Amino acid sequence: MTAAGFIALALGMFGWLVWVHVRARRYFDRPAVARNRLFDPLLIALSGLSAAVGLLLLWRSRRTAAAAVAALLILLWGYRRVIRAVSFQRWLLRRDYRELRRLQPDLPEKAILARLVLRRHPGWGEELVEQMVIDYPGLDEIAPVLARMERGFRGFR
Repeated sequence: MTAAGFIALALGMFGWLVWVHVRARRYFDRPAVARNRLFDPLLIALSGLSAAVGLLLLWRSRRTAAAAVAALLILLWGYRRVIRAVSFQRWLLRRDYRELRRLQPDLPEKAILARLVLRRHPGWGEELVEQMVIDYPGLDEIAPVLARMERGFRGFR
């Protein structure tokens, strides 16, 4: 029963990894099955169900192992939330801004912001980054936009 719990938990984690990987791609670069609007909710539901069944099986066989796995999952979830938070992304952007300002003090602020965004996301293209810097000219303005764009979303909410 312990092995079945770990397998079910691993399948749930694998499903979440697949979901994150597919979600990070552009819509038309995804496999055809992943373009269906029900793909994301179904994959998340199945992954969550598999992880819950795995934890339940572990709980029934070895409670300490289940508690350790649950604690680890909660820690990883919290770490991911902190890393993707707007405040942490703002801190990273400020750190990189200070370093680039120290290396090239003659550059204007907008050029530094554009370089920082292009360094983090070279695939976005110069035109998009320049428009972002025009729309959000300061570090505190552009950091939340970067955090939202990095998280990605499927359509408007």
